[in-house]
Amino acid sequence: MSKILTIRIEEDLVDRINAISKKLDRSKNWVIRQILRNYLEEMYDVEEAKKIIIDKTDEVVGHEEAKKEILSD
Repeated sequence: MSKILTIRIEEDLVDRINAISKKLDRSKNWVIRQILRNYLEEMYDVEEAKKIIIDKTDEVVGHEEAKKEILSD
């Protein structure tokens, strides 16, 4: 299910969206949805990485040990 969302966007961003839309031969709606999906996924990944970095209970593994573990598979 989709919903309509109305937003105000600066003219320079609209110009860029229009240019990408024409270049890809896709609608502006498609371009904006892709931009939002990608950005939200990236933001989720960043927040998860922050949690991992901040987690004091997580064991820190040195580079050499990690390399051995990865290469042993």
